[in-house]
Amino acid sequence: MGRARKAGVALLVLSDHDSVAGFPEARDAAAQEAGMDVRCGVEINTRYGENVHILGYGIRWQDPELLARLAEFRQRRVTRLSRILDNLGRLGVTLSLEEVRGGCSETLGRAHVADALRRKGLVSSRADAFRRFLAQGRPAYVESAGPSPEEAIALIRAAGGFAVAAHPGTVADAGAIAGWAKAGLEGLEVYYGGHTPSQVARFQSLAESLKLLATGGSDYHGRDSGREAAMGVEVPDAVCRVFLERLARCN
Repeated sequence: MGRARKAGVALLVLSDHDSVAGFPEARDAAAQEAGMDVRCGVEINTRYGENVHILGYGIRWQDPELLARLAEFRQRRVTRLSRILDNLGRLGVTLSLEEVRGGCSETLGRAHVADALRRKGLVSSRADAFRRFLAQGRPAYVESAGPSPEEAIALIRAAGGFAVAAHPGTVADAGAIAGWAKAGLEGLEVYYGGHTPSQVARFQSLAESLKLLATGGSDYHGRDSGREAAMGVEVPDAVCRVFLERLARCN
């Protein structure tokens, strides 16, 4: 939290992948940082393509159904990783689930496999691991077993929150976003750490055409993740105001 404050982050919505377990610790840490507003969100990985995620804001983070479904999604991830490890074994790369888990007690993903490969000196970085083994089309790849975007949206809404399509540049077909809007999607992550000015303009136009909220997010994943350059992203005051108004209506 201290790093976020020093970076000028005023509103931090902790949105871990398929988990809300880190929120109590983040909330308690934020209590020590003056001017830091910390809320609980979630980022649900879907099986639509790869890296297509639905963000949930304003959720009741202790909702029993939400917690049960997130636990189910995390177990699906473990099953997927076991299959990835089997594929690596057939390539002569021996790696155990315990080595992959390391110090992680919650959500496991391909990034953890990449980190384990790096720790063993088998790859130079996460990017190298994905390029050689883990990306779609590479020899150890296994398709995602996550929910559909529509299922993720419904779960978020049932927990009192609203759903936003994360980093929409990963969605190859913009028509899919229109379909998700009909299923209850309310926002689009227009202001994203990896977006160019032209992408911001394109997604702002798309959000307006679909009557979706524009939101912002840095997609910060921590040190040595390849996505640690920025702790936050600047969002226009008007966009932030509308977002906070929608957040205030959640229950």
